[in-house]
Parts: sequence; structure tokens; C-alpha cells
Amino acid sequence: MVVGTHYSEEVHVLDKYESLAFDMYFGESPLCVLDIETTGLTPDTSHFVLGSLMALGDSGEACLKQYFAEDLSEEKQLLAEYACEASKYDVLLTYNGRHFDIPFLLSRADKLELDIFAMPYNFDLYRVLDSYSSLRKLLPNLKQKTVEDFMGLWPYRADKITGRESAMLYQKYLYLKDIYEDPAGCMELMLLHNRDDVLQLGKLLPVLRKTDLHRAMHNLGLPAAGCGRSLATEKIRLEKNCLNVSGRQIKNPMDFFSYGQGDDNCTIRFEKKRSAFEISIPLLKKSGLAVIDLLKLPCEVCSDIAEFPGYDNGYLVIKINNDVKYKEVNHFLTVFLRKILQSSGAV
Repeated sequence: MVVGTHYSEEVHVLDKYESLAFDMYFGESPLCVLDIETTGLTPDTSHFVLGSLMALGDSGEACLKQYFAEDLSEEKQLLAEYACEASKYDVLLTYNGRHFDIPFLLSRADKLELDIFAMPYNFDLYRVLDSYSSLRKLLPNLKQKTVEDFMGLWPYRADKITGRESAMLYQKYLYLKDIYEDPAGCMELMLLHNRDDVLQLGKLLPVLRKTDLHRAMHNLGLPAAGCGRSLATEKIRLEKNCLNVSGRQIKNPMDFFSYGQGDDNCTIRFEKKRSAFEISIPLLKKSGLAVIDLLKLPCEVCSDIAEFPGYDNGYLVIKINNDVKYKEVNHFLTVFLRKILQSSGAV
């Protein structure tokens, strides 16, 4: 159920984060912020009881929905509705969601025998800050509230409780219900905590200016969407003579194969059964350069790549000696993957 309070119905206006680097990856797939509350950290013995989804619109409008279990018996229905709504988006913005939120939801779905096998691409801001910024050296920790304070956002947070206190509030909520007392106060505090977490996370995107976003995306995965399908890279490897890419098909997986005509042609393999894909692109090596011959690819990408400094007459330089050009590699792969999805046709 969607909570029938003003929290689930509000439309907030946030300052839209504008960045050429950020738009390169997410300009065509607006983000939806996700955050959940549970009764504990272990999905085998804990429950999903509250979740928020906040879609960030192009104009800065943010539509927030909250899902709350008034009783533990509602968890299965709640999770089914929440996951269904989340699956409508191509990109989810989380804070430590790759380690906690998404695995927890999938584990609970499996335990409750719900047919949920995948979630949209997860842009985990915590992972980016942890490995691709210097903030860990500057701050006492990388908790979301600590980063909010660093970015001057603390005055905008009305909630002051922790996730652990939120879990304890739910137990109090259930206890008050059992003895026929009004538990509304506990519910309101939980909703406020969860609401502020997603609102503040939506405002935290400017912290990306303090990160190496291109290197982060190269290592954490690139999203691509088109023609009713979406996917994400998981491994990008520049090997001796090839650029090898593998990942998972997230929405509407397909079978698609392209093997070219010779040893120096690109090979593409999309497998519906495994919801996986693999791509191998030959590289030209000369004088310390690693170069892609774009004219030998099965789809035209030059018009989308031509503005990059490493592009010249159908060739793209992606590595100079030991210096990987993360921006060029990422942009090329983002364009190439979208073209593959488009060439496969609509679902």
C-alpha cells in the first residue's frame, strides 16, 4: 500500500544538478532515488517495512512516494508493489544500495517467493565517494548525514534519528497496535526519517564534482537503455588486443548475436536465458596507443563520437601507454550499447 499521508503525495522542487559528465551517463535516463527501512540488517530474519521512491524530473520537480507496512503480514504485498514501481525506472540512485538496499530487497523477495529477479541499474553514490574521491581522508566517516553536513545540507533535514532507531520505532509501533494504543507518532517519525533520506540524497548530487566520475563509472558499471530494454556493464577490460565488455540485461533481455566476418571484427553475444551479454572489440596497437577502428563496427557511431579529442577519421584512441582514457571509453560504450539496443528493435 502507498501511505495515505501528505508524504506520499508531495511534489518537491530541488535544484537540478547540471554537469556535462553526469548528463553523459544519465541525461537520457532520469534518476529515481530509492531508500528502505527494515527491522534489521539480516534479510533471513528481518523484514522490509518502509520504502521511498522519488523520481527526479527534468525541471527539478521530485515526486515522492512512500510504501509502509502497517503489519508484518503486509510485507509480501508491499514488496511486490514497491519492486513493480521501482522497475519502471532505468536508474536508481541509492546510498550504499549495492551493499544493503538492493540485496536486501532481492533476498526478501526470494524468501517470500516473489518473482523478482533483477532491479534497475543502481548508481550507488556511497561507492563513488568511497573509492573515487578524497572525502574519506577529509571526513570522520562517509555516512550520508556526515556528507550532508560537509555539503551544507544539514539545516534542510528535519529528521534526527538513525536507521537503527527507525527499526526500533517499528517494533514500538507494532507493540502499541497490539495494546490498542495509537501508534501514529511512531509511524510519522519513521516516514519523516525515510522521507528526509531520499530528499537529502537527491540534493547530494553536487558532491560528484569532488569525484573522478569517469573512472568510477568505468569500474562500477555503465547503464544503457533503449527500445524498452535496459542493461548495465559489469566488467570493462582492456586486454592485449581487445576491449572486452560483459554485463547483465536488466529489462526485457533478448537473444542477439553478431560475429562479423573476420578475426579483426567485433563480436557481440546477448543471451536471454542468462540475462547476460558479452562484447569483444579488436584494438589496434601502435606506438603506445590503443585504438578502436569505429568503421568496422556493425553500427554507425562516428557521428556521436566525433567531438572527442581522441577521435580522428573513424578511429578512437582509448589508451596512451598506461593512461586509460576513461571518458572516451565510457562514452563510446554508452553510444555503442544504445545503438545495439536500437538495432534489436522495440519489444
